[in-house]
Amino acid sequence: MNIPKTPRSFELLYRKHALPLMKFLIKKTGGNQFMAEEVFSSTFLAAWKGFHTFEQKSKFFTWLCRIALNKAADYYRDQIHYESHLIAPALIDIANIKDKNLTPEEKASLDEIRNCVHDCLNLLSDEKRNLLYLRYWKDMTIKGIAETFDISERSAEGKVYRAKLAFREVITKKYPNI
Repeated sequence: MNIPKTPRSFELLYRKHALPLMKFLIKKTGGNQFMAEEVFSSTFLAAWKGFHTFEQKSKFFTWLCRIALNKAADYYRDQIHYESHLIAPALIDIANIKDKNLTPEEKASLDEIRNCVHDCLNLLSDEKRNLLYLRYWKDMTIKGIAETFDISERSAEGKVYRAKLAFREVITKKYPNI
C-alpha cells in the first residue's frame, strides 16, 4: 500500500497507531506511564518531522516502533545525565566541606553523613564502588572509565548508571529517613 505523504494521511496514521504505540511503549518501559508518555510524544514529533523520509519498506507501525525504541534509548541516556547532576554533586559537596568553619554540631553532623556514605559505599561490590570513585571523586570521564575497564563508552555509561542506582538503593534501605 502506497501512503500519500500529506498532513491528512499522517493524521489518519496517528489515529490508527496512537493506542497500539502507547501500549507498546508501556510494555517496553516496564509500565512507567510517565516515561511512555514522554517517549510517545517525542516519537510522533520525530515521525512528523521525518514523515517525508518514510520509504514504505516496512509497515508504518514498524517504522514508528523503531523511532520509539530510539527515543526510549535517548530518554534513558538523558535520565543518566540528569540523575548524575543530582547525586554526584551532593556527594562531592559533602566530601569537600572544610571543617575549620563549622560549629561542633555541624562537624558532628558532617562526620555522621560522611560515615553513612562510607558505610553504604562499602556495601556495594568492588566494581560499583570503583566506578563511583573514578567518576565522582577522581572526576574521570565516561571515556576514561571505558578505557580503564577496556569496555565501550556505552557500557561504561550503563555501569556507572547501575552503580548509582545500587548506591541509591543501599542508602535508602540503610537510612530511610535521609
